Amino acid sequence: MNISIHFIFLFSLLIKLSFHYPFENDKINTSIWMEQLLPSISNLYLTNLTLPGTHDAASFYLTSALSPDPTGSPLFDAFIQLAEKLGIPLQDIITPWALSQNRTLYQQAEDGMRYFDIRATFNGTQWCSYHFEIGLPIFDHLNGLYQFLQLHPKEIIIIEVSHLASVNLTQNNLNELRDMILKIFNSMLYPRTFTFNTKTINEMIKSNQRVIVTLSDDKTIENYPLLWFGSSMINSYANSDSLSTMISYNWNQVSQFNSIPLLPNASLYKLSWTLTPQVSTIVDSILPNKPKSLKQLADIGNSGLDQFADEVFNKKWKLCQLLLIDFQERSHIMDVIFKYFQKK
Repeated sequence: MNISIHFIFLFSLLIKLSFHYPFENDKINTSIWMEQLLPSISNLYLTNLTLPGTHDAASFYLTSALSPDPTGSPLFDAFIQLAEKLGIPLQDIITPWALSQNRTLYQQAEDGMRYFDIRATFNGTQWCSYHFEIGLPIFDHLNGLYQFLQLHPKEIIIIEVSHLASVNLTQNNLNELRDMILKIFNSMLYPRTFTFNTKTINEMIKSNQRVIVTLSDDKTIENYPLLWFGSSMINSYANSDSLSTMISYNWNQVSQFNSIPLLPNASLYKLSWTLTPQVSTIVDSILPNKPKSLKQLADIGNSGLDQFADEVFNKKWKLCQLLLIDFQERSHIMDVIFKYFQKK
């Protein structure tokens, strides 16, 4: 099933919801929050901010087509075994655990997200998003963000395109992906010849260099300085389905982050507030009172973010530079972001 970018954009506008986060300043509009906070952040750099973002951002819609070469994954094997045990189609098991967001990237940006984690696969004819199953064309996702930027000229976004996959991936395929990104964003791209401390937020907006895109294939972009290397995003995640384990892991990450005497100016630190299904998670999903989907697992994880952030802020610490989450609209991530700026 293929949905054109025109349909996605119209769909986003038609069903646009007004999300009012329980933040004491009800004048904050999540679609233009950077613009509204410019009096406070205009002279800061990206390294000084904590930007909210979405993990597996493009996995809000998935087809029944499997992503390239999923065999050999213990989690995928668990999907197959459970489907066979229950006598139901494999898709009915995979999809609930593969969907990680509810809303399009355009809508996520309206909700306040400013970082987008996009996994890309070449399906033989075009580049698409994927998470176990193949999603929509990458062009549609990126064009949705471009439309957002056109309508919101004082917002800045970061896009990480990674986990590049294909059964027979060629350099020509990679070049096509690179050229697509360059063509869509063009002069709006903030080049890696700068650092994240070269221009202030206000200067980035005035020069209209408001998009940072990383592509995780160094060879493909080595002579294209408008794109950033994947290593510029410093990743971490607990790889656990346990809230307590994830909290402990992330506390160590935040502690280490705040102990760095001088943060690097050509990279950004990510903190993943995400629970990751394990083989046991999938197997146990048939039991009562166990999560049946990634959405239900994310609800458990998201429930702990507020208290964690309060404890970090009470120590006068900073969470990170990029805060990632699943099913962002079911969380209080924007409360946390606004609370951070209140504390500054």
